[in-house]
Amino acid sequence: MERQVKEIIARVLNVDIGVITDTLSSGDIPQWDSVGNLAIISTIEQELSVEFPLEDLFDLTSVRSIIDEVNKILHD
Repeated sequence: MERQVKEIIARVLNVDIGVITDTLSSGDIPQWDSVGNLAIISTIEQELSVEFPLEDLFDLTSVRSIIDEVNKILHD
């Protein structure tokens, strides 16, 4: 699942997968602004059939936080 999330983020931001590390966060690269973040979240929701809780959306600002939330949703 971690690899899938990283591939989606790389594709949405139009960057090489090697750029997508666990510590990469919104604002670290120009493409990952607020609009980019919304695109990442909506694409992950569509492609992985998950729905992020509204109250958690503002916390999903790093690769690790997104992966952790997807894993939490899928394993609950």
